[in-house]
Amino acid sequence: MDDAPTDPLWQHARPFASPDTDADDPTVQQCPVPCDDADIVGLGEATHGTREFARLKAGMVRHLVQRGFRTVAFEADVAAMLPVDRYVHAGVGDPIEALSGLETWMWRTGEVRDILRWLRSFNEGRPPEDRVRVRGVDLSRPSAPAPAVRSYLSTVGPGAAGAAVATLAEGLRPDDPRDARLDEVATAARTVGDHLERNREAYVARKSAPAWERARHLCRVVERACEWHRVRHAQDGPHPEGMSERDRLMAENAAWCLERDTGSGIVVWAHNSHVKRGTFDDGQVWSGEATMGERLHRAGGRYTPVGFDFGRGSFRAERACGSGGPEVFSVGDPRTDSATARFDALPGPFLLDVESAASDDRLGAWLDAPRRLRRVGSVYDPDAPGEQYLRTRLAESFDALVFVPESTPTQPLD
Repeated sequence: MDDAPTDPLWQHARPFASPDTDADDPTVQQCPVPCDDADIVGLGEATHGTREFARLKAGMVRHLVQRGFRTVAFEADVAAMLPVDRYVHAGVGDPIEALSGLETWMWRTGEVRDILRWLRSFNEGRPPEDRVRVRGVDLSRPSAPAPAVRSYLSTVGPGAAGAAVATLAEGLRPDDPRDARLDEVATAARTVGDHLERNREAYVARKSAPAWERARHLCRVVERACEWHRVRHAQDGPHPEGMSERDRLMAENAAWCLERDTGSGIVVWAHNSHVKRGTFDDGQVWSGEATMGERLHRAGGRYTPVGFDFGRGSFRAERACGSGGPEVFSVGDPRTDSATARFDALPGPFLLDVESAASDDRLGAWLDAPRRLRRVGSVYDPDAPGEQYLRTRLAESFDALVFVPESTPTQPLD
């Protein structure tokens, strides 16, 4: 093509149509994931509040599910996602009601509701072992898993481990010394976990192996939450150890999904900063700490991270130092010295095969040097937009990167 872009990046790009071209089949064929040998695929996002990212990721999830993946794991509370999984896996309840239990606003959107409905329809008529599960991998309040653990024990061993379960349900009381209370809650979780181990055979016979596995996992989740709370509150304000511990424990939760769930792999839906390999590279105090994606990569599995970037437009986020819910913010053209600006000069949207481009002699050095990508977390400071970029080595961080020229905000359910 005589009018094809001359930038060598374009030779490694796969253009696709707008994610709203076909509302019934969003980009399932237009933007497939390059993951022929992956068993964990991390789908990132430059903002938590961009509609185009959510639509494209929904299409990628459909593509992966149709290829045999059977778990979709969100950067969301493990316990709070249980009603969402119950809707998708068993058809119980309503997706909007299930999502309303999440404390994090970014998943309470029409775009997430739509992919949950598709996953539920995919599961209809399939045997339980071939149905898709929806999981959370993020950390919760230590007391959050208690209702599910108590409900399980009431069906298999009424009254069992009652005192320990009550301690879990009380969680962290504000008048108690934090470390002492964390010790108490973690000990209660181990007590319930030991009880489940001793009675595994009987409880599996009374209900099912997956139900036992879930209850046992929730006890470990409580212990992990206690570990995280202990570290994150050891210092005032955000600090590297707290973020590092969070991503370490999220990686452990994702690994549990891969080990226990059926299917050929799992999809992890989270921010670019968590799914990328290497370190956070986001200019924050924890910038040099290892990410969840790096830990999944080190674990020896076949991990494929996919990053997302955008040129300009609007998105939803909470205001830095604000007290309200998410707002809609807008940004203009990207910094001229950024990777985002170079992508923006190409006809978008497209998927860049970073792995292939990195082996191109014309591009290897550029991809191996630190480059800026847009980065907006759950919180955005409109007074400092120039600082909100990742500065990362693309070849080290991602195997592929999706670029859309313009962002529009996600549609809130509430």
